Amino acid sequence: MSYIRALRKGWEEGRFTGDHRLFLLYGASRSWEFGYQGEMEEHAREVHWLKSAATVSRPWEDAGWNRETGRVEDVLRKYADSWGLTRENSIAYLCGHPGMVEHCKEILRRHGYPKEALREEIYWVPERKAAA
Repeated sequence: MSYIRALRKGWEEGRFTGDHRLFLLYGASRSWEFGYQGEMEEHAREVHWLKSAATVSRPWEDAGWNRETGRVEDVLRKYADSWGLTRENSIAYLCGHPGMVEHCKEILRRHGYPKEALREEIYWVPERKAAA
């Protein structure tokens, strides 16, 4: 959210022209876990350089949710395709659960994204399993 706020401020002050775009796909188990969804949607409505989509992975626990469902890695290809994102025109920044980050990297690698086009930030380092 801080990155979007900084870009927005720069755009409003004429320091960012909006010549590159930001596409944000974010997920949670249930919609009430989205901390900044309202603000995110407001920015996406008001600036041309931001598109966003939210998905919940446990819609059966969230009866009021009527939008995208599934894990981020389940809908990544759909949104990458609909937004026209390719290895030639984009860099992926994956942030969150280590399993999600790894699955999304694998999906993007299979679609030809080179290692240099994949950035990551995981929320914690998973414990190593003891050798058997």
